[in-house]
Amino acid sequence: MPWKTGFFDHNFRDRFPRGIRRVARAIVESLAPMDHGLETLCLTKKITNSRPVTYSQLPLQEWLDEYPLNLSLATLQQGRSFSWKKIIKSVLPPVFLPPVKWVWQKFKRLREIIGAPPSSDALEQTAAGKNARIALEELDAFVAFEPFDQVWSLPLENYPCLALGWFFDAVPKRLNEGENWNPEFFEAAVSRMALRARHIFCDSHSAEADLCHFYPTALGKTSVIHLGHDLERFTQPRKQELFQKSLGRLGVRQDLPYFLFVGTVEPRKNVAGILKATQFLKRTRPDRPFQLVLAGQIPGQAELRQFIKQTAQALPLVATDYLPDQEITTLLQGAAGFVYPSLWEGFGIPNLEAMSAGTLVVTSDVGPMPEVCGEHALYCDPYDHREIAAQMLRCLEMPIEEKAKRISAARAHAAGFTWKRCAGKMAATICELLDNTRVKKPL
Repeated sequence: MPWKTGFFDHNFRDRFPRGIRRVARAIVESLAPMDHGLETLCLTKKITNSRPVTYSQLPLQEWLDEYPLNLSLATLQQGRSFSWKKIIKSVLPPVFLPPVKWVWQKFKRLREIIGAPPSSDALEQTAAGKNARIALEELDAFVAFEPFDQVWSLPLENYPCLALGWFFDAVPKRLNEGENWNPEFFEAAVSRMALRARHIFCDSHSAEADLCHFYPTALGKTSVIHLGHDLERFTQPRKQELFQKSLGRLGVRQDLPYFLFVGTVEPRKNVAGILKATQFLKRTRPDRPFQLVLAGQIPGQAELRQFIKQTAQALPLVATDYLPDQEITTLLQGAAGFVYPSLWEGFGIPNLEAMSAGTLVVTSDVGPMPEVCGEHALYCDPYDHREIAAQMLRCLEMPIEEKAKRISAARAHAAGFTWKRCAGKMAATICELLDNTRVKKPL
């Protein structure tokens, strides 16, 4: 009889372009066809807030009421969700969307501040708490992909279910993220997970070191599982017609090489450093013309928006919102270089995607980047825009033979980071932990 294992994430169905949600979905989807000795159950349906405020939103309540311990991933994927965001976007004129979004973000922030979660004793008395107790008695193990999940508020030591968590990065402990910075909330959530989890998966040795340094209660119960990336997206050669169509639609000049950045444009991604580097390179080497493409949301950040406009006056620059995977793949395959000088990461999937696309990678020499990219990236100090510019110039001037050799080696390196490998290692660890902690339930 396989071990009955449940997986928590706040929104498996959401095709969010980046982040933990996509990682969780990719891992669980990769588990489905594998023979790993686990009966996998998704314990989550879409809820409105990825950081729960009240226990009444616990996904287990709805899950147990409708699908008593038998919700499959296929069932989950077929469902449709009610979205206020889609309704508002379809009704309001575009000019009103930014102020509405700003008001909503401030409201959520206020609700987080004043809406302290109830105590564990109070949680257990709610209907959701009772359902959670039932589930934790029935399951052999569960995996929660985010420390913010309310399941960590339960006294898990009182249940036979093996509690397993994931830790991706300690960015709130290392950097001030401006208006999105909430270290108190992060501290409370990760402290609970570090204390109550029986085992915690970390996506890099860098993340594991941060977890054990900032939260010593996690010492002795961690393991590293490197994440994967969508390798199949890069197995086909670039289609020139699709490439030209994408460049034309986005307004990217076809007569100039371009550098590409992909991701949410937030402080830690160091887009400001990229802009400084491009301006410096433009001034010091006007004989090497190039352009810059930024693909990703820019939430708020009026100063950065102004900096982008200022840079666009000095050189060709295109800033887009999130783009479909196919278009990102095409842009990566045609870029002169992928620039990702992040101030801190937990892993850095975009670097692997660029390598698989056959693009030179310029990235930071801090955190997990050297661990993940090995000798196949061009490293720089993310706090020194001159170093970023120097590596960008190296992309433009690299001899064809050296470039081809580097790209071939980088592709081979990135091919080892797959979701199947990641999911398989996690499943093997779960089975080993279960085998070591209790006797298997009889048929």
